[in-house]
Amino acid sequence: MKLKKPNTKKAEHASTASEEITDGPKEVAAPKKRHKKRYILLYIAAIGFVFYAVITIINQNVRIAEEKAKLSELQQQINVIEIQSEYLEKVQNYKGKDLADYMEKIAKEDLGYVGQGERIFINVAGN
Repeated sequence: MKLKKPNTKKAEHASTASEEITDGPKEVAAPKKRHKKRYILLYIAAIGFVFYAVITIINQNVRIAEEKAKLSELQQQINVIEIQSEYLEKVQNYKGKDLADYMEKIAKEDLGYVGQGERIFINVAGN
């Protein structure tokens, strides 16, 4: 390792008198292994934190996707219930002939009643 001599012009302009200018090579202390261990532990801790953060982010994204799916399903259920509610409000306001027609429709379709003189044909072939 080649060391340079300090620049004497800069040393002359230095404001502190306690600095001594040495012309010989300076002794360089070997780095302590203790500092290396600290840095290794710091790197391991940083890598551990990064892995933890990545896993947490992935987990949160999965949970968000699940919650969005639940929200979509609930929105569909709300829409169906709103349509049913509108239909029931409409039926509730039936009067006179509309009410009689609705009752006849329900009796025929849901309860299987037949009017006088009507015949029911059942397709046994299933087509």
